[in-house]
Amino acid sequence: MPLLPTIEEEGKLPWLRLMWRYRLQFQSMAAASIVFVASGMRLAWSIFDTPAGKFLNNNNTHNLMMSWFIGAALGALLAVLFVQKVTKNVAYTSSAALLLIAGVLSISLPRQFNAACYSSVSVGAAYGLTHVQAMVTGAEVAHKSIRGMLLSCERIFLWLGVCVQLLYTRLWYALEPLERGHAIHIDQLHGIWLAVLGVVAFILALAHRLESPLLLLRQDRELTVNETLKQLNGSAHAPNEVLRLREDCRQFYAARDLANAFGRPELDMEPRYRHWARRFLPFGKILLLRCFATLALSLPYNRAFLVVSWHGFECDMNCLYMLAFCGLLGSCVGALLVDWQGRRKICWLSLFTAGIIIFMVGGVFEHMEAAKKIYYDINLQAIALLMLLFELIIALGVAVPALVYTAEAFSVTAKARCFAMILVCEQLLQLALLAASFQHRITDSALFFTFGALSFGLGVLVFMCMPETRQVTLYECLLKFKTVP
Repeated sequence: MPLLPTIEEEGKLPWLRLMWRYRLQFQSMAAASIVFVASGMRLAWSIFDTPAGKFLNNNNTHNLMMSWFIGAALGALLAVLFVQKVTKNVAYTSSAALLLIAGVLSISLPRQFNAACYSSVSVGAAYGLTHVQAMVTGAEVAHKSIRGMLLSCERIFLWLGVCVQLLYTRLWYALEPLERGHAIHIDQLHGIWLAVLGVVAFILALAHRLESPLLLLRQDRELTVNETLKQLNGSAHAPNEVLRLREDCRQFYAARDLANAFGRPELDMEPRYRHWARRFLPFGKILLLRCFATLALSLPYNRAFLVVSWHGFECDMNCLYMLAFCGLLGSCVGALLVDWQGRRKICWLSLFTAGIIIFMVGGVFEHMEAAKKIYYDINLQAIALLMLLFELIIALGVAVPALVYTAEAFSVTAKARCFAMILVCEQLLQLALLAASFQHRITDSALFFTFGALSFGLGVLVFMCMPETRQVTLYECLLKFKTVP
């Protein structure tokens, strides 16, 4: 099907004016962003903040650290049942209720191990539900000029939650010495945060009810589609923009319906295995990028940084808040660059740069392991700084483009299923890395050399095989990925 004729658009607007013009599109992600903040706080509590200090460091503690990821996988699988079929607020209000339940458990039973596990599973499930729904809805309501910035909210607010948890934990113990005692347990304070965020997410979900135009078109709600597009894009710019977006929506569905009714002759002539390969290749490439981005959040990486930062920076307690701040800063910068410089360019440049850095870190760790001692000098401080730089680069140039690619690569009928499968695979990778870390079956040097090799390999993959989808519509994205329908 030929592309629509291009409508002449006005000159490029600065970021702030773009955000103001499409403010309703950003507001549609408000409830999801609150859930992401709460999920980041629980993730930090489970992994960064290390509950081994609160419970015995045994298999039970390991199960507690795994529970968030298990919940996220379960939530993603559950989202497949109703995402793209009913209103987005089903997922958002359900996630808000799960946060409220988790908060009540933490407030009422702060020292109970089972309550902590159930609470983590509940928050993880809220994240899985919200992630799938937010990526589907966010991609479909976003204008092509701000799609990357809008979808980057997931990374930004997840890292913001991690930073909030680590910073208030540090302040809690710094300002209130243990010998003075506390009027409230710190995990009860954590539960209050979760409960409050759950209530806020519930209110925001009910306050912002604009739906995806594609969902409305699927439900044959013609008048509502027009009104929704006008609100999302601003009445002052509505006539040409609404016409174009409406035709994009129709073309999106027309391509699917035409293929379902008559098939695609050019695909009928090729072997069956090549037909399935065409469908699986985009999924496989994006899955590799997403899984690599999760490595910077993994327990082995965090523990290695904790060791070198403890001596290199002479921290008197957990230094991981610096790592979290780099993740937040990188996500914010990536959100600003992904629609300006594009996805592909910053991704392959970041992967090659990160590969060089992490190979340097791996070489130093291999030297320390061979010498069987730690050098208390400037070398550890330099390695800690390199690990912070690696986190910054991965958050900026890999995690954000991979997230945006995920929302652009799949057809309207397959989005929810593909998002859920990618999210489940990410959680399985995290669980595998957790298990390897618990059993001490992977050394730091081997881990970082593996990171480096993967970084260079994925850099070549992105440079050779990934399309540039900056400033194009969702339908044009599918043509670039060659996955229509």
